[in-house]
Amino acid sequence: MIHQYTDKELIEGLRQRKPCCIDYLYQEYFPVLRHHLIQNSGNRQDVEDLFQDTVIVLYKRSLVHPFNLGCSLKTYFMAVSKNLWLQRLERKYRLLYQAECEVNEPREIYSPEDQELREENLEKQRLFYKNLMSLSTECRRLLQLYCLKIPYKEIARLMNYKNEVYVKTRKYSCKNLLRKKIMKDPECQQYIKI
Repeated sequence: MIHQYTDKELIEGLRQRKPCCIDYLYQEYFPVLRHHLIQNSGNRQDVEDLFQDTVIVLYKRSLVHPFNLGCSLKTYFMAVSKNLWLQRLERKYRLLYQAECEVNEPREIYSPEDQELREENLEKQRLFYKNLMSLSTECRRLLQLYCLKIPYKEIARLMNYKNEVYVKTRKYSCKNLLRKKIMKDPECQQYIKI
């Protein structure tokens, strides 16, 4: 039986980077997100990418004191996900209505260089997450825990590894595998400086 967390417990768990809270979010919120995205031009990879991005937004938001919600955490989670998805769809289809946007948007809001840099950074992140998601579940989880700055000793305990040295060795091999996948990805070639 799954432990039922309150919204307050989940926010505190995210703030403390507790994997059990992330697992709970995955079990409870992922199916709802998947249903929404499949109905709105998304695929399984989009759902996984968007779920990761939304959890990162929630984590960053949980660090701000106080994090007061005017709705349930699930409603907030879905609102963030929907906004992120709309932004992605807008980028994807912006060529279709770019001329109209230029007519209606004031130019002083942002410079084209800033916008291009933001889009390039978002594209690099998307490619990173795409390649990360192609790793084994074990490697992906290990790197995610490492990126959350969870101590090696705790990672060893969570992943049932024998010790911290093994965690470091495994992390190194997973990072190298991810690096190789990124370097071989044809979409990444435009970002590689020779």
